[in-house]
Amino acid sequence: MPTYKEDGYRSALIGNSRRRSFAIDPAEQYARGGIEARVIDVPADVAMSRGVNIDGDDERIIESELERIDLVGNMSEALRWARLDGGSALLLLTDTGMLSDPLPDTIGKLNEINVIELHQLTVAPGGYYNDPTLSSYGQPEFYQVRPANVGGQQSQAYFIVHESRLLPVRGESLPTRMKMSARVPWQGRSAADASFDTISRYRESLRLSMEVLKRKQQAVHKMSGLAELIQNGQEDLVRKRVDLVDDVRSLMNGVAVDAEDDYTVYDQGLSGIRELIGEFQIAVSADSGIPVTSLFGRSSGGLNSTGEGDLEGLYDMCEGIQRTSAQPAIVRLVDAITRQRGINAPDKWSVEWPSLWTPTDAQQADTRLKNAQAMKAEADSRMIDLDTGTVTGDEVRDQLARDGLYGMEIGDGD
Repeated sequence: MPTYKEDGYRSALIGNSRRRSFAIDPAEQYARGGIEARVIDVPADVAMSRGVNIDGDDERIIESELERIDLVGNMSEALRWARLDGGSALLLLTDTGMLSDPLPDTIGKLNEINVIELHQLTVAPGGYYNDPTLSSYGQPEFYQVRPANVGGQQSQAYFIVHESRLLPVRGESLPTRMKMSARVPWQGRSAADASFDTISRYRESLRLSMEVLKRKQQAVHKMSGLAELIQNGQEDLVRKRVDLVDDVRSLMNGVAVDAEDDYTVYDQGLSGIRELIGEFQIAVSADSGIPVTSLFGRSSGGLNSTGEGDLEGLYDMCEGIQRTSAQPAIVRLVDAITRQRGINAPDKWSVEWPSLWTPTDAQQADTRLKNAQAMKAEADSRMIDLDTGTVTGDEVRDQLARDGLYGMEIGDGD
């Protein structure tokens, strides 16, 4: 009784194609660039694109020091790895004391700051504050930091750093019970976990769309004696016959087959593919928090859509990164700057973030017009109150002075 060889049929019609393998490590996926890199880079770059302002630093003493140690560049990098791995840190390098010593109240100079990735960090064995009277009780006091590489190989050595010289840059929040096995207690959630999986599905949708395009005109070759050829181990002959017909069709737009064979081309529609790919893009945007317009370079859809809402959503996310991830480290960094000898830093200062939104000339003109219209309405209201005797001229003048309008001010004791 003849037997059916499935492997022979597969070899005859498909050949020896293999499945492609994809990188699994988020760092490898990021290193390949593309959408994965944009998911990590865009929020970090936008968050630090305007730098920071130090309120109270009228002589720009602190801001000049921040420029000297390249806060924007280093913090942008730290935010990248915090988004990729769930955390990173800034290491303070000074000319005073050892790295394992607490940062003193006065230091000679803050030489530079180095970015430390999470995989380089662990809490030193027994390196926790154990005095219950301290507010830092139970928090790390000493960290082990492993150098990035030595001679191109990952180093097994490490050095000890006191927590006062290491500024954590946290990733996205995690429940406390999820931090029990973390490398450091302040480790957060990686922004790559969900979004990279969704990006993989999006790339698969593109690959399948290409397969659909290849098979838009699907040829069906009914070959006489196909099963018998496969049973006799003549898969190569079958493959040659199929390839010959396909080659002739592509060259001559026609085919020639045996009289007992049949060759039919079925045309498949492409409707719905574009919409389906768009839905995958929206899924990537939802998981990453980055608008489709910024992530894929698409124009905004819908009637009267200007894209301002998309930018507003991106800026809101980046402002959250500024406040929760970057600012705690920057505040400690500025405090270290003020400890340098010879730095006449202000006694009171605060970190302020410039607005990420830059209005166009037309938007500024529209704002001025609306403000002028509002002032005119208020002035008309005052005139009505004055004409009806509801208020006196002195009372109107006092109100204008309290509002600071027309250069009028209320002096001390008035």
